[in-house]
Amino acid sequence: MKISGAVFSRWSSLAAGVALACLLAAHGAGAQRLLIRGNVVTPEGVLPNAWLDVRDGRIVHIQEDRPDVPGAPALVTGDLIFPGFIDLHNHPQFNIFPRWTPPHTFPDRYAWRDWDPYREKIEIPYAKLTAGGANFCDIDEYAEVKALIGGTTSILGFAWNVPDKPIPSCIKGLVRNLGLYSGFYGPEPGHERIVNSIGILPRDMNANTAADIARGIREGRIDLLAIHIAEGLPADPESAEELDMLEAHGLLTAHTALIHAVGLSPSQLARVHRAGASIVWSPHSNFVLYGQTANVDAAFREGVTISLAPDWSPTGSDNMLDEIKYAATVSRDKLDGLFSDRQLVEMASGVPAQVARIADKVGTLEPGMLADFFLVHPKAGASANPYMALVNGNITNIEMVVIGGVPVYGAPEMLRTLDVKTEPLEVCGAQRALNLDALPDGPFDQAQARLRTRMKAVGSELAPLAECVE
Repeated sequence: MKISGAVFSRWSSLAAGVALACLLAAHGAGAQRLLIRGNVVTPEGVLPNAWLDVRDGRIVHIQEDRPDVPGAPALVTGDLIFPGFIDLHNHPQFNIFPRWTPPHTFPDRYAWRDWDPYREKIEIPYAKLTAGGANFCDIDEYAEVKALIGGTTSILGFAWNVPDKPIPSCIKGLVRNLGLYSGFYGPEPGHERIVNSIGILPRDMNANTAADIARGIREGRIDLLAIHIAEGLPADPESAEELDMLEAHGLLTAHTALIHAVGLSPSQLARVHRAGASIVWSPHSNFVLYGQTANVDAAFREGVTISLAPDWSPTGSDNMLDEIKYAATVSRDKLDGLFSDRQLVEMASGVPAQVARIADKVGTLEPGMLADFFLVHPKAGASANPYMALVNGNITNIEMVVIGGVPVYGAPEMLRTLDVKTEPLEVCGAQRALNLDALPDGPFDQAQARLRTRMKAVGSELAPLAECVE
């Protein structure tokens, strides 16, 4: 594919009217310059052998010729370069626990949340481990690395449940935390515009909280409410009433993302579409816990916007790439090929960026956008379709992840080329490394060792970073 000068000219000119505001130090602030050549996956197609010119955490140019920036670190690759994944549904603090496979499925989430074997396996050890905010930073670092190695650069789901203490500053490191600290809205945590809620029933949200959120949406202070709704079978009475309750509270709006939505009927999905709301699909965890997943076929026909996310690693996928691969299998085997590889990848990047009202910052690769992306070494013969190359690959094909212009993870030789101080990390037999200066809680091996000891003390063990498959 030949790159026309007109294509590059249009992409470069987009930067002209964009203010190149500096990112915070945790996400690439300062006068950092970075040059990377690869096959850049853009909304208009792949730009082969293109240079990404990154300055102060943003992409300033995408061009055919190497930028004339003497002394800037430069990396030449044949890799595909994708925008970072945006995970709108995860429970990262639980991703330290090993996989939990219940012996049967459940009618709804209330059944397993209140089930003693689950509580003894995960909920009670977690409560002991995190009492009073203990171990937050170690858990944060481990969970963020677990997401990072699968291409995630933004995640929603971390919670700080100790209101009399400030949010720890370690939340500023590595992956952008869309609920606590993304780096988008100032230098301190706690100023995000996304609300993440476990549900609408009184046990999860009281009327005053619902009213406050509705008012925040009306007044433009809240961009998105991501809320668990209808996480149960269609015949389950509790799940069936949740959409009505959400609407009664004034929370079924274009600023609402319904997490799971397994129990919603086609007529209810039509209501979701009329309201302008979206759904977040987590098929892996749905099939493990309920034996079925959301009616994404009906949702797609209705025109409902669908994002894709892993839920959590105990019953879902370890990372976003694994969830995309799982969803691709569901699409092929159960949905008659409903979603293309490109659609699935975009459901984990550009689509959630639009849903979260952050598409002016992340989710695509173009001048003016924040430099959040990852590099993928395609399998032989797979490079003709970049999305197929990603879906058919695995996490060892991910060779580097950059957030805010800072290389935070990758192949050691790549990071060394970019003058990054590293800590070695083995991922499924592949030699990788972390940016030691970007880690939010110090060296990763030390955080990992502390977690192993403390989890053993509460009767559990630390989950692996990934389940390694060919």
